[in-house]
Amino acid sequence: MRIEIISTGDEIVTGLVVDTNAAWLSALLLEQGWQVRRRATVGDNLTDLKTVLQESASRADVVLVCGGLGPTADDLTAQAAAEAFEQPLTLYPEWLATIAARYASRGRPMAQSNAKQAWLPQECEILDNPVGTACGFVVHSGQSQLFFTPGVPFEFKQMVREQILPRLKQLAGAQTDTELRRFYSFGISESALSDMLDAAPWPTGIELGYRSSMPLIELKLIGHGASAADMDDTEARLLTAIQPWLVGRGDEEPARQILALLGERPLTLLEGESRGALLALCHEYPRLEAGFRGNVASELAQLEAKREGLSLTIGWEGTEGVPLLLCADGQQIGQTLKASHPDPESRRKILAFAALDMLRRHLQGLPVLGDYLTLARTAQRGR
Repeated sequence: MRIEIISTGDEIVTGLVVDTNAAWLSALLLEQGWQVRRRATVGDNLTDLKTVLQESASRADVVLVCGGLGPTADDLTAQAAAEAFEQPLTLYPEWLATIAARYASRGRPMAQSNAKQAWLPQECEILDNPVGTACGFVVHSGQSQLFFTPGVPFEFKQMVREQILPRLKQLAGAQTDTELRRFYSFGISESALSDMLDAAPWPTGIELGYRSSMPLIELKLIGHGASAADMDDTEARLLTAIQPWLVGRGDEEPARQILALLGERPLTLLEGESRGALLALCHEYPRLEAGFRGNVASELAQLEAKREGLSLTIGWEGTEGVPLLLCADGQQIGQTLKASHPDPESRRKILAFAALDMLRRHLQGLPVLGDYLTLARTAQRGR
């Protein structure tokens, strides 16, 4: 199923408003196993809107259009749809009555301009908006279905979840079954993964996708009508290649998966160079004790930790790099890493996850010190 997204509005084109709706929608669709093929952004210009609607409808099975359904003169999406698909704007009395009732329930008269929101393409199907005055609607053009939604995030997301997703699932089920399997790697670059994984083709109907989400690389196996056996064989091939850097799989974030391995054991964190990035990964864990110290050591040999229980310590940067120490019931294992990244925040995230990965390896009975391709180890303590 080919899906495209169109976002409308001068405020998005000019950068005055960040288009979080499209990003949220793309991620939500990917969770269902549908990868968006194109995203377009167009301003409040009738000619441009008509052109982009017609272009997307000529290519895609589903087009999701967000914004431009308000009551003001620059809200042109309904008019653009009417002209693009030769369905003249028509008054829908039932929606006009709904708008009036909404205002009456709040003890306010309906503004005359709101009547514009009840003029919709002649053959469209209304999508209810239980909280706002702009309804959504569906227009059919050839093989394409176009879903129009308001741009207010709360209204948009509710409409997508409650009304559009069920329709897309029904449509996708009629075409082909899609399956998504997700895996997360750490300590290897996207380019290195590509060199390793893209040399040979994947089975017909199965795609491998990449998503960089600092400090991890997410890999997605997307099956379009592929059999369970083909998906299992492809997964086995993928895991064989990435096993040294695999830190999680499935829909849950790897940090949560790692913390789940703790059961109910207490965990202590002490941070220097990472400046709270490790706490950000672990803050939801209920048995957590965390602190930040300006005088924590910068040399691995001088780094101290609790003698009992589980603790992770990240020191300050020294001449050889940043020291990290895991204390596990009296056993202390540490390493000094050099993490090169131009963005300080990203660098802190890398250090924080490197520490958390030491904990994961310990809890899973693996060597605590991993072999990373993107981090240089200059010193180590224990194994």
